[in-house]
Order: sequence, then C-alpha cells, then structure tokens
Amino acid sequence: MATLDSSFESDLKAAALDAVEHELTGRQANLVYQFVELVHTNLRSYARTHGYDVESTIESLGQPEVDRSAGRLTITIGWESEQMARWEFGTSDHVIQPVNADVLSFVWENPPQWVREEFDQARSSGGQFRSGYRVFLPETEVSGLPESRAIRDALNGLRRVMSA
Repeated sequence: MATLDSSFESDLKAAALDAVEHELTGRQANLVYQFVELVHTNLRSYARTHGYDVESTIESLGQPEVDRSAGRLTITIGWESEQMARWEFGTSDHVIQPVNADVLSFVWENPPQWVREEFDQARSSGGQFRSGYRVFLPETEVSGLPESRAIRDALNGLRRVMSA
C-alpha cells in the first residue's frame, strides 16, 4: 500500500493555486487581461452610444493586486478615476454647485442659443478659438448618466468562461 507524504495535501493546494494564478494573471492574454479588455470595449461602446469621452477613465487602470492567503487566491483590479463608478452605475439628475468659488466655469459644447448670445466662444490658453462657449454660472442642472454596466457585464462574461 502506498503512503502519501505528510505535505501532499498542502503541496497539492499550492500547485492548484499556482496553476489558477498563472491562468488568471501569469500567461500572455490571461483571463484578467481579457476581462479588462472586455470592460474597456463595453465602456467605449457605451461612450459611442451616448457621446461621452471615457479614455481618461480607461487610462486610470491600476495594476492587478494578487493576494494568496489562507489557501485562497484573490485578484483585485480597479480604476483610479472616480468617474468609473459613475459610468458603471449611472447617476440621477442633479444640480452641480461650485465648491470653492462663487461660480462654475466650463466650456459648453453645442449649447442652446441663449448661451451663444450671452457668452463668448471658448479660447485656448494661446487665444485661439475652440469649439463651445466659456460659461460662468452659479450652478447648473445636469441630467443623469445611464449606467454602462461595463464591469458587471464583463464579470458575468468572465464567470461564464471560468465555469465552462
């Protein structure tokens, strides 16, 4: 009768975690990479549909953090930009008020006629005209953002791949 080494079970767990970690993060085009690419594809599709610019949020991607403790493997990936949560879950209609100033100032692209009549066309720091109008307002009402579900939909896709 064969006997197993006393470390067999812990060695097997460690080998299994090594294999899973390699599949998720270690090899080229790994599952974490594929997940992130799918999130970015979803977010860019959302941006095209709604006319948003999401590139600075995409560029804020952090490095994956891998934690192997208590016989578990936890991989955390996130985006530094606070805007990612707004893209993901959407926002309701709301009023924006200045925090440390008396007025808000921003360039309003494609504004209504009353803005074109009341404010000047935006200029760059060098004085060249830009598209849009530089406005100064005590507050502004903005319509909310629809949710993109970019992360949640990509997670569901990753779950399907991992359970197949």
